[in-house]
Amino acid sequence: MNDRKHRADQGSANTPINAEAHALTLAVEVASAWHRGGGADQSEVPLGIVATIAAAGLLVGRADDVAAGMLSAAPDGFVDIARSVWAVTLSRRPDLAQSVYPLLGWLFAANDQERRIKATADAALRIGQLKLTATERRFDCDVLGPVLGALRSRTATKVNAQMYTPGDIACALTAVALDDLKPGQSFCDVAVGTGGLFRAAACVVRSRGLNLADMSWFGADVDELAIAAAAVNSLIWSLGSKVFFYAGDVLAHPHWAEEACSRRARFLEEVDGLSSGLKALDFLRRL
Repeated sequence: MNDRKHRADQGSANTPINAEAHALTLAVEVASAWHRGGGADQSEVPLGIVATIAAAGLLVGRADDVAAGMLSAAPDGFVDIARSVWAVTLSRRPDLAQSVYPLLGWLFAANDQERRIKATADAALRIGQLKLTATERRFDCDVLGPVLGALRSRTATKVNAQMYTPGDIACALTAVALDDLKPGQSFCDVAVGTGGLFRAAACVVRSRGLNLADMSWFGADVDELAIAAAAVNSLIWSLGSKVFFYAGDVLAHPHWAEEACSRRARFLEEVDGLSSGLKALDFLRRL
């Protein structure tokens, strides 16, 4: 069995591979495929491709069908699919549009990178991304965190140094911290990254039979791409609509949580009445 076939088999539903190990393998494959294409790094584009595949899986719910459809698409057809995915996703969740938008600029570019984009998407699909982001395994790991780390490291051997808090450690610490968990509780992380501690908290909430959508989630980070990834992760982990993100320095803006709420409310007022998520995306582009 050749190496590529072996890696693809790691994504099969019948192989009991650890979800975090699978996510790390995915990150290396995505970064390698993107960098092989040449040109500028533009980490936001391949990260946005992985986010798009995740959003498509959540919309359709049938991982094999989504993978087959995307793999069979031509390069320009994949970009068209991506636009449609986000049109529907943001028509349902316009509250996330501002946070997610840094990952979506390539949908509007006069694109001379369609082949590079498609090759990167194919790498993610063949390594089994949808087994991680469109099934119950989506609660077991953060896919976007390792991808962001790998894209920034430029070498696969440095990916581990770029990763956020390991999932098992985060879950153990969070379970202790949330000993007196109550419905409607708020969670706040001022260095949220791509949301690893939110995932750990979500695991505790689910294990105690509580509803994730009843909780409130407040996350801030100076890294705009990390915040965008955390917003996508909030969809993957079903955190609900009471999710508020702030991209900026919380030390300079101590009232960042209130500002995040106000920004979102103002944006939703602006886009109210638009007939589709695609129009909301066009509106964002003009801001």
